[in-house]
Amino acid sequence: MKNFKRFIAALMATVIVATLSGISAFATKTYPGVEDASNLGYKSYLVFGDSIATGYLSEQSGTDMKQINIAQTLRDGETTTNAYPTMIADALGLDVKDNPFGYFGNGNTQKNPDAWSWNHDHYQFYNYARDGLTSHEFRLLLDPSYYNQMTEEEKNISDNIIIDGDFTKLGRYGFTMMQQHIHKDIKQADVITAWFGSNDLLFYVLQTTLSIVNDTTITDAANAALSVVGMAGALDAVINTAALVGKLPLVLATLVTQSTKANAAFAENWDAFMGQLIAEKKPECKIYVGDIYNSNAGLKFTSTSQFRVGQLMGFSANEINNVIRNTSKYRSQYTVVHTAGVEPLLPEWAPLDQWQAALDEGYFYTMFMATAHPQREGQIYLANEFVKAMKANA
Repeated sequence: MKNFKRFIAALMATVIVATLSGISAFATKTYPGVEDASNLGYKSYLVFGDSIATGYLSEQSGTDMKQINIAQTLRDGETTTNAYPTMIADALGLDVKDNPFGYFGNGNTQKNPDAWSWNHDHYQFYNYARDGLTSHEFRLLLDPSYYNQMTEEEKNISDNIIIDGDFTKLGRYGFTMMQQHIHKDIKQADVITAWFGSNDLLFYVLQTTLSIVNDTTITDAANAALSVVGMAGALDAVINTAALVGKLPLVLATLVTQSTKANAAFAENWDAFMGQLIAEKKPECKIYVGDIYNSNAGLKFTSTSQFRVGQLMGFSANEINNVIRNTSKYRSQYTVVHTAGVEPLLPEWAPLDQWQAALDEGYFYTMFMATAHPQREGQIYLANEFVKAMKANA
């Protein structure tokens, strides 16, 4: 009995010390580079985002470009340990493996038995981040009826993103299930982050440009490049081929026009998305959104001096950010997190004279994707920016 009393006394002393020092005896900190925010008291976190939020390619930091496995994409809710939302969930003291949509990790993934079920009440981390999604798909996620308002061109692009993109394991069924789940999950969230818009600048601008220019020489070159090196290579092919066939002025003018249209569509989609999100969330739930950074500043795919992709992307990114920061009708109901500070932490672009070799050896698209996405250091920076905003707004 005496030994038992000593054990109880020792246990109570341990608890008291842990309490006075502000450290839980059971707490772990997986990401020491991210500020602790567990005292904010958030019990559930919901995230919307594209490939930056899934941590796409971030776990291959420092790997030689030729060795990166570009096909190692993140499907059905799989998110890497290096993704900034995972780091935020950890900083908030939540279970970072507590994700209802399928998988966690990269490599040794384990299926969640509750994936695609309605057994979500006990979850802390609701992950709706997916590679490749544009503002159209996020609006569709909250409002399936929006599909009837889209043009045939917009429907085709969205169908390709959903079916051939990050829902290939479950196809359209997976997206439909997410559309049904999201309303319940929004109502349970204590904090929400939403960050997207970058994909609007490539998918819709390039594809609509090809349809308007309507030159088989250009479209054939773009499609051939698309099948081998992806969207960036297709854009390169469009510019080079247009210069060869004397249609460069038309292509450039169309790209600018379509970029303007894409920005207008984003503005409409952003407000429609935000309006529904704000209407459905709990009154005390806070929303934090990121403005988009320009990962292509100064990038030049081609030797054509009249055209620099980075400049066009920068203009469009500024237009999108103006909506997020200033002109949205819901601007007063969310906090903007500035993300441009991540740009110096991105991998350096290879010199122009190395790009042809990358094309010839088949790692052009890998180079583009790996350079445009933050690696671990960048993801830590982004997580900290969101966490600092949450703490400042507590």
